[in-house]
Amino acid sequence: MISIERNIGLVSSIADIEEQSAASVRLTVPVRPDQEEVLTRIVRTISTNRSKNNRQQRITKASIIRAYIDAMSALALDYDEIPDEKEFARRLVEVISNSR
Repeated sequence: MISIERNIGLVSSIADIEEQSAASVRLTVPVRPDQEEVLTRIVRTISTNRSKNNRQQRITKASIIRAYIDAMSALALDYDEIPDEKEFARRLVEVISNSR
């Protein structure tokens, strides 16, 4: 459940995200094969669906992951008593679904 007191996420505005745009920390994250496949499809879809005018920055799996982290940080998510990754994902999907 979303706490009423928590009406904003960990990032308060898109400006906060833009100010931190330069990646400076390397992080190795093991992912399942299906997750890697999803990232590959997202990168391919973005690359295929943009014009030459929108190709200034290369979109990679890492840039997709960073964008997801920034977007998740802007959500008002209840971080209390999360027992596992499955519950965290469930709460995340719930918040995203309710914000549409």
